[in-house]
Amino acid sequence: MSQNSVDIIFIPFCGEEQESLRNQLASVLKMADMKVVPEESKFDDNSILVLNEQVQNANCYVIILFPQYAPLIDKEISLAKYQYQEIKKAQLLNPDSKIVVWLPPTTNIMNTDAAQISFINEIRNSITKNMIFSNALSPILLTDDIRSLLEKKQEVYFDVNSTDIFLISNQLDESEANEIIEMLSDIVPVENLNIIQDCDMDYTELCKQQISKSKLAVIYFKETSDWALPFAQQVWKKVGGAASHTPILLIGDEDPDTNKDKKFKAPKVISLIVAGELIPLEIKVQYDNVIEAKS
Repeated sequence: MSQNSVDIIFIPFCGEEQESLRNQLASVLKMADMKVVPEESKFDDNSILVLNEQVQNANCYVIILFPQYAPLIDKEISLAKYQYQEIKKAQLLNPDSKIVVWLPPTTNIMNTDAAQISFINEIRNSITKNMIFSNALSPILLTDDIRSLLEKKQEVYFDVNSTDIFLISNQLDESEANEIIEMLSDIVPVENLNIIQDCDMDYTELCKQQISKSKLAVIYFKETSDWALPFAQQVWKKVGGAASHTPILLIGDEDPDTNKDKKFKAPKVISLIVAGELIPLEIKVQYDNVIEAKS
């Protein structure tokens, strides 16, 4: 759920031609226990007076892109574009609010007003954080998109320690990893994480937090290359990719032979395949390179 006990969804006022689809969406959202404002979709002389208050009170906004640019506020701007501008202003005051832009299948670009196409392109080119563009086929599917966007995962904080080397391995390589750790621990502080398969723990989040307190992250594999490469990619993205302050060493044993091409090339990633007996030495060499680069 979002921060509010009840999510308030603002769906802009619209013209008569557009009321049916807007009302269908509003009905589905209400059945999903969300509050929809404004209650009445039809735009009249009083709508502008209540627009600001309703926009400010919402924590999610749904922009429906219809084929028509009308109705107009004046000769230069449509009602939809005016409300979009007000929504963007409101989001500046409430950065956690969400914007969902929906281009429903009923909006055929071939039959859309030229001015509306320009407005659609303007929105497409200005997608920002906490804003999604959806081509959902129905109000029900769009409501699922909105619910997913509004769900806020509770952040979990792990008990992590500052260390020099953070070594990550899969449980299938546990014995070999323990030998490496034993050799390294005699000369440099090491924190170890053994990934247990089919465990509910958020390992990528744990790695993110521990890597932030480590000088070098090491992902080791021997029999688990099919796990190691995608996991390294996930962790690399989680820690900020090229912007990460901690390099990642992805290192595999050259036995079995199938490991020889298992490498991941990316900024701040060192990817090596070496003989098993040389792996502790290679980790120490890469660690020394990191310390030297920072000095």
